[in-house]
Amino acid sequence: MRVWTLIELLHLTRAELFALYRDIANAVAAMPDGDPERPVALANLQNIRTVLARPHPAPR
Repeated sequence: MRVWTLIELLHLTRAELFALYRDIANAVAAMPDGDPERPVALANLQNIRTVLARPHPAPR
């Protein structure tokens, strides 16, 4: 699984972020505890949560 950076995630729409979160969460659920990709997936989920928690900029 690839690591999604915060910069990459900031360029996605909220709908895309929620879909990506769902896909990664489902992948984590299917992974065994010792899977070497599990920490990467969990870090991606945290990064997505961070981006979703950001306030939206006000329109100008």
